[in-house]
Amino acid sequence: MPTDQEEVISSPLTCVSRKVRFGTFEADLEDRSLSKSGRRIKLQGKPFQILELLLKNRGSFITRAELTRRLWPDLYVNFDHNLNTAVNALRKALGDSSQNPCFIETRSGLGYRFIAPVHEVVTGRGGAINPRALEHCAQARYFLNKLTQEDLHKSMAYYQAALSEDPGCGMAHAGLAETYCLFALMNMASPGQMLARAKSSAMTAVEADPDLAEAHAALASVKRYVDWDWEGADGEYRRALELSTSCAAVHRAYGLHLSAVGNAEGALEELWWAHQLDATSPAVNVEAAWVRYLARDFAGAQEHCWKALVLEPKFAAAQHMLGLACERMRMYDEALIEFQNALACGGEQPAVVASLAHAYAEAGKHGEAGETLERLRQLSAQRPVSPYWHAIAYAGFGQNDRAIEWLEKSRQERDVWLVWVAVEPRLDNLRAEARFESLLSVMGLAALRPSGNSLI
Repeated sequence: MPTDQEEVISSPLTCVSRKVRFGTFEADLEDRSLSKSGRRIKLQGKPFQILELLLKNRGSFITRAELTRRLWPDLYVNFDHNLNTAVNALRKALGDSSQNPCFIETRSGLGYRFIAPVHEVVTGRGGAINPRALEHCAQARYFLNKLTQEDLHKSMAYYQAALSEDPGCGMAHAGLAETYCLFALMNMASPGQMLARAKSSAMTAVEADPDLAEAHAALASVKRYVDWDWEGADGEYRRALELSTSCAAVHRAYGLHLSAVGNAEGALEELWWAHQLDATSPAVNVEAAWVRYLARDFAGAQEHCWKALVLEPKFAAAQHMLGLACERMRMYDEALIEFQNALACGGEQPAVVASLAHAYAEAGKHGEAGETLERLRQLSAQRPVSPYWHAIAYAGFGQNDRAIEWLEKSRQERDVWLVWVAVEPRLDNLRAEARFESLLSVMGLAALRPSGNSLI
């Protein structure tokens, strides 16, 4: 499997389609032209070269030194002023701002990176693409990747705005399906209702655009979360990758699926590719941490969490994940601090409250553990809470029978979080129980056995 690389790149360029869209813009890298909503925009050679370099390395930073070397090869003089002029001309053409960028982010000491979602233009697809709808989809994806309740509501609103512009937009239907799944995962609404909507949106996305990778990835996620159809999900993820190998979201989703079914090596490879396509995404780093955590590589999980927190210091998902890694390494004080940080930054998430109860119990702080368990019960009276989180909490107390009772309730409700039951480290003490084995059998996961840093 490939090894990790630096986030600031100066390596050979990756390949993209010769024509790409971002927001309302379309760049043709063959005839070196830029257009907005079908109208050509005048852009001189050097600014377009910068745009091309950023597009081909989207999501990763390119240093000023690398840009200078590419734009003025074999000339060893200071071109700082010329580079500033070219970057400013590009920003002006895109209507972008260095203070509040939509397309080109500048970070001191790192350089520049292209931050907007980029879609390949593939000839032969039926129907015209509405640029306003695609712009709304790009905005929706930005908020979706923040993984907070407030931002997920914004993401849904932008996807719905895209459908108002173009009711047949497959990208928007696929994005809505993913958003509904996240609503269920974050206990933001009734899981049954959200997953029913996700299934409908995913099927509509595939019907609207059978050649859209994101549509097949959305359908794969539905097969995984709703139907526990592991083979069917695998087939849809593979189809998505056949359609596009340059979509980080597809690699991320497939990596998580492989992790859930015990293929740790394959999961890590997919997350590696996602990292190459979107190297500075906090969400990618957190998901890579989750995959390493499930593979029992807790130090590796910790490393990815710190990468995410460097990029986004108050990213609650990274704080929660860091707490999980620390707890498995018996760094209980550090784990408890990170769980408290996650609650402070991300709100009263049931997943974090359950993790806090589990960690208190494992650390021998039984009074605090009992109080936090009661906190989880009270939260259940106020909002939807996955039974899975009660099982996690009771597993920390060593109350295996109660934990399995809650897992059975999860099975009856087809709880989305139950997809991780075969590989979750905090449930390892339950694996010798006959009822636990029966649960895995019903889900088609009975053959999986965690072992060291890999799953057999």
